[in-house]
Amino acid sequence: MRDMNPTNDRSIRNIPVSSNHRRPPQPMHTPEDMMDDMPPPPRQPRPRRSFAFVWWTAGTVLVCALAGLVASTIFQGATVTVHPKTEPVVLPSSITAVPNAQGAALGYQTMSVTQTASTSAPATGSQKVSKPATGMITVYNAYNTDKQPLVANTRFEAPDGKIYRIKEAITVPGGTKKADGTITPGTVTATVYADVPGAEYNRAESTRFTVPGFKTDPRYSKFYAESQGPIGGGFVGDEPAVSQDTITKAQAALKQQLDEALRAATLSNIPAGFIPVEGSLAVNYTALTQAAGPNGTAVLGQSATASSVIVRASDLAAEIAKQMVPIYNGEPIAFEDPTQVRITLDPANKETTGPLNLNLSGSPKLVWQFDQNAVREALLGKDKSAFETIILNTFKPAIASAEAKIRPFWKATFPTSADQIIIKVAN
Repeated sequence: MRDMNPTNDRSIRNIPVSSNHRRPPQPMHTPEDMMDDMPPPPRQPRPRRSFAFVWWTAGTVLVCALAGLVASTIFQGATVTVHPKTEPVVLPSSITAVPNAQGAALGYQTMSVTQTASTSAPATGSQKVSKPATGMITVYNAYNTDKQPLVANTRFEAPDGKIYRIKEAITVPGGTKKADGTITPGTVTATVYADVPGAEYNRAESTRFTVPGFKTDPRYSKFYAESQGPIGGGFVGDEPAVSQDTITKAQAALKQQLDEALRAATLSNIPAGFIPVEGSLAVNYTALTQAAGPNGTAVLGQSATASSVIVRASDLAAEIAKQMVPIYNGEPIAFEDPTQVRITLDPANKETTGPLNLNLSGSPKLVWQFDQNAVREALLGKDKSAFETIILNTFKPAIASAEAKIRPFWKATFPTSADQIIIKVAN
């Protein structure tokens, strides 16, 4: 009889299994996990760099090195920034200047310009005329330092023997003796008239005249004159007749036109480095000329020469420094801005010859001058450590301070070529 006790059931389905012997539940595998379980692909061997690549790299490095060396050679140089010594100055109210002075005194010069103008006017017929040529001359005294009076009707002779005269007396200022004994001539401008009427005395070209009255005198070769612009208007014959009222009005208009043109020309022709003296402009007009024009008109013409006084700015700066700056010792000096100085002719001057009293105004600054080429020469090939010593010892007091930059930055000496040193003056 089968044992019905469950505990005696020994079939394999009923054999108890220990928990220690049970297989743990297996996780589900994803495609990614399957990929991770795959063995890595075999490594491919790296290709060896070719010799061409190595040579190319070395060549590039060499070229760059050579380019750097060449660049450092081509672009090497130095820039020196200089701060010159400056000094604000109070101007004296007035100062005395003499013609073409040299040395201790302040000098002035006289410049002249010539302008010509013309206009047309209705003619009322014709008239017979006999007119001498007229024009402006500048008379020179290169004989001595004394002024020389010339009386009215003093003669001046052209190289072809033609004679011209002044109608009014003039005084030629004395010259200025230089250190070498030569004389800078004193000058004055005057109007001359041909001794004989006629067109043959007209002169378009510049002419030098002698003074026949000095022919047997040592002054003959040292007193002379030169024409300023054309000498013209000489005519004998028939010319258009113009009413006196028309001539008066035309001459007034021409003088106004010439005056404006002369003032503009004077300002534009002032030499560099000079300051004009306001109130010194003197204008001399030639006689009015008449010539036949088209359609029954007359052409009225006139010339004028203006002379004015100018002063060299550096000479005035030095003279003011002597008077107003105790530390000044005669070094080259100038105005930082010459337009800050105004010079006017003192009304007490009766004429613009001989010593002149000049009135001054403005608030300028004086600046000491130095030779830029000398600075370059002093620095050639020198060690940068010696820069300040060279600048301050050699160029004192003109240079107050200076800085230098040398290219390329690793160089410690200045270039040996002057054109590789740039000098900049600080404002």
